[in-house]
This record gives sequence, structure tokens and C-alpha cells, in this order.
Amino acid sequence: MADSKMSGTEHKLVLLNQEQMDLIGVSRVESFNPEEILLETSHGLLNIKGEGLDMKNLNLERGVVEIVGLVTEIRYSGEKSAGRRSILDKIFK
Repeated sequence: MADSKMSGTEHKLVLLNQEQMDLIGVSRVESFNPEEILLETSHGLLNIKGEGLDMKNLNLERGVVEIVGLVTEIRYSGEKSAGRRSILDKIFK
């Protein structure tokens, strides 16, 4: 079963007790603060919302990250990140 969003990298998300998340297939950290983390994965952008979020054991070479804190929402956008586009490119797209 081939998925067009897969780029040859396995993606796995494991959430334990809504307080610890282990991810495989992460290629980039788009933004990060204690209430929201935005990651680019092999399945598109992943938006994680919660309280007291923190990233542990981040290794982009291996594509893995551990997130701790209270996770209240997990949402995939299916889109790839905008990359290094300027703010004007984003406004006038």
C-alpha cells in the first residue's frame, strides 16, 4: 500500500498517557514553544498542542524526537513546510 506522502521514510507516533510522545520520521522543527510544536514529517506537517511541552532527545539525522508535557491535540496538515521562504513570499502567495 503506497502512500504518496511517504518519501521513503517510516513515520511512527507513540503517545503514552497523553504525557510522552515518541516520533520517528521527523525531518525538521518548524517552530517550538511550551504550548505548540510544529514538525515536518515524512507525512507532512504535524502540529502538536498542549501544556508544558518540551522536546527531548532530538536527533534530526536519525529523524527521532521525544516530546514530554500534556498533549491535548495532534493534527496533520498533509502539507510540506514552506521551507526557507521569506515572510513576503508567505504573505503574497
